[in-house]
Amino acid sequence: MLLGTATWAEGSAGRRALVARLESGRLADLNRIEAIRLRKLGEGDPDGLAGVLVPASLRRVLEGGPRALARVRQAVAYAEKWDHRGTLPAALTPAIATMDLGPCLPRPASLRRMDGSLLDRFGVRGPGADLSALPQPALAAVGLAGGSVAGFCLALEEAGSLVLGAWMTDVWPLGNLELRVGSARRSVSLKAWEGLDLPALRAGEVLLLPPAHLKPFTELPAGAEVRLSAGFEQLILRLGPEGVHPTVQ
Repeated sequence: MLLGTATWAEGSAGRRALVARLESGRLADLNRIEAIRLRKLGEGDPDGLAGVLVPASLRRVLEGGPRALARVRQAVAYAEKWDHRGTLPAALTPAIATMDLGPCLPRPASLRRMDGSLLDRFGVRGPGADLSALPQPALAAVGLAGGSVAGFCLALEEAGSLVLGAWMTDVWPLGNLELRVGSARRSVSLKAWEGLDLPALRAGEVLLLPPAHLKPFTELPAGAEVRLSAGFEQLILRLGPEGVHPTVQ
């Protein structure tokens, strides 16, 4: 299951909601899909009930604990079946081109490194961010109420905060983590992070795992495209106009 946060134009205020990436590649507005499912079941106040069971905020899902995450999985499964039948309305799956996919968790409860030191939780950025320092890719664990891990996302430390990928996967990702800067490429197996003894996490807390040990880049031109990818996501960033000096760690 891949969960993210998207905003798109809708009326005068627009909409910001929890979305899932379906097998077809479409993005599903889970809160509204759950409301329709409840309405079909004859539930009273389906919109209000959906706001509790499958809220439009990933942060609220995480605060609801394992039962809330399980309910979201049910909503995703329902959306997948509907999509497979070819009848999932376009209104419930806005076109990706009309959406702004930000960090999967735009406002974490807190950000910290493995050593316990804190990062700026208000400075989190997502896809498309400009980087001012040498990219040091990693994974981040996302906390669920009760102290467990809800999932993982792509991450790298930047300017005292984090850049987070658009998607949180609720299972340990497989394969390699790859970093491309211009035409240069580096990769490391995601197994490098397996077996870490993770501390208990608060709901909505983001824990940055140690950065990957990659061979240094010899050339990092200003404005170069940076692609950080794993099997579940490709995060596209860019080096800032001032450039990065690879010899400065």
